[in-house]
Amino acid sequence: MKDQAYITLNNGIEMPLLGIGTFMLTPDEAEAASNSALKDGYRLIDTANAYVNEKAVGRAMKDSGLDRGEIFLETKLWPSFYTDEDAVDKTLERLGTDYIDLLLLHQPAGDYITGYKQMEKAYKEGKVKAIGLSNFTKDQIEEILDIAEIKPSILQTEVHPYSQEKE
Repeated sequence: MKDQAYITLNNGIEMPLLGIGTFMLTPDEAEAASNSALKDGYRLIDTANAYVNEKAVGRAMKDSGLDRGEIFLETKLWPSFYTDEDAVDKTLERLGTDYIDLLLLHQPAGDYITGYKQMEKAYKEGKVKAIGLSNFTKDQIEEILDIAEIKPSILQTEVHPYSQEKE
């Protein structure tokens, strides 16, 4: 993976095109998988508050011996935390890092407008390098764009044979 490809996000941040996701992994599995992926040259790790393995991912990043700037860390806020003013700080604490490369709203539930504003605030404070959305529809994206001071950098969409979001 020496010649890993990157994409430049709309705010100039470079994001690796290949990475490891930790959905449905126990903390032990997430830590082991993240350790292996980082050793094998992967530089993007995707986790989420809802996966309950952020602490394990943070440990793997520390154990890797890599400089934090070499790892692209992506995580997601769960809807029940969108209105918590300390949601980003608690996420940073769980991950054991002082910044997140990409922070997403996990899904369009609850008060996602307030959640987006929270992410914009964290972005302005340097706690987050890029922000985005996960599982949002076209209309919900437009709703965010109407209020956004900072445009989302990413729309993460679940796509597989049993979930084909053709639009």
